[in-house]
Amino acid sequence: MKIQNYGWIAAAAICMACAGQAQAADAAKPGAKASSAADSADSAVVARMGSVEVQRGEVQAMLNALAPQARAQVKANRTLLDNMVRGRLAEKALLQQAQSQNWAQRPEVKAQIEAATREIVFRSYLASVSAVPADYPSDKELNAAYERTRSNWVDPAMYRVAQIFLPAPINDAAAVARARKQADDVARQAQAPKADFTALMKKYSQDPGAQQGSDTGMIALSQLLPEIRPVVATMRKGQVSAPVQSAQGFHILKLVDERPQQTATFAQVRDRLRLGMRQERQQQAAQAYLQGLLDKQSVTVDGAALGSVLEATR
Repeated sequence: MKIQNYGWIAAAAICMACAGQAQAADAAKPGAKASSAADSADSAVVARMGSVEVQRGEVQAMLNALAPQARAQVKANRTLLDNMVRGRLAEKALLQQAQSQNWAQRPEVKAQIEAATREIVFRSYLASVSAVPADYPSDKELNAAYERTRSNWVDPAMYRVAQIFLPAPINDAAAVARARKQADDVARQAQAPKADFTALMKKYSQDPGAQQGSDTGMIALSQLLPEIRPVVATMRKGQVSAPVQSAQGFHILKLVDERPQQTATFAQVRDRLRLGMRQERQQQAAQAYLQGLLDKQSVTVDGAALGSVLEATR
């Protein structure tokens, strides 16, 4: 949807109008009274500012609209939800002011509302005529797609690396010479049997996380410095490297852990694969439907008139 491009006032006005129409239609249905209890719960007020209210159903809709990760963050931090509700109150108060001034009747705003309405109708109707069957894709089609795209589901090898870092800018010859000598000495200590790499890190390393004994966590080679990548790629778990020079200084590395390259299983990617296939099929159906409309009738384009428009465009 591109409704945000027409301004939140136009979008809000349209949404309120649609909500009003939906409520009127629901009230006219024979079973409308049967759902009155649920409607009453949804209409319970959870926040108020003067005459402006936010109801329980609105908050639930806001939460449902969030991505799962964002929803989990809100659940873990109540302040985020409070801020969302306060923001909704402010939006409603502003909209109320606009309505009191008949803002929606201003010519430029009416034009935006009409454009947004056309966009909503277009997208909604196109989605309805290009809907993908509920049973697509079948298990057989999913399995075939997985086998066909198996290389796309490969997770790279991952490495967890700790380092002792001794700074020495590459353009400072004296600093490089001093750091190289120290790095050789520290590396010998770190490679000794039963050496305590974490203790040596805390003693010598100038890396910001050294005092906490931290490491990189599991990351791909591409996330490491180019000078470090070939060294880490050939190390064994628990091994300590010789000093590795980069533009910043010297790095003495320890491979804390590693995980080889692996291909995600069909079960792991099934839901993502299904969603992607349905989206692709829907896009194809939508394009075919639009093309079909063009093919049904003769289309004439005035090239000269089109060219004059292009030339007049600055």
